[in-house]
Amino acid sequence: MRITTRHDDDATRLVLTGDLDMATTAVLDDSVAAALTRPRPRRLVVDAEGLLFCDSSGIHALMRARDRAQRLGTSFVVANPVGITRRTLEITGLLDVLTTATAPPASDESDGR
Repeated sequence: MRITTRHDDDATRLVLTGDLDMATTAVLDDSVAAALTRPRPRRLVVDAEGLLFCDSSGIHALMRARDRAQRLGTSFVVANPVGITRRTLEITGLLDVLTTATAPPASDESDGR
């Protein structure tokens, strides 16, 4: 699998190409960790259009990425899942979970508490 990182205004986009499986999840984990270092983006987008295959370990890696981003206050979304990747997300019930952008968690500091 190959991951290309792109930055724009307030988002970092990780563009995935190839297979996301047991042999390649560490590559995604490392890319997510790097993307969420300072300066931390407001949004992290994982572009899955180029994924040819995604197994259960790949889905777990996407969920880890989502959880990590949320813990750090970064919005997260998987964009453009197609083909077998989209079908796998549909079957597992995670299509809406991963393709709906998350909002950063509310902070008590933001409302003056």
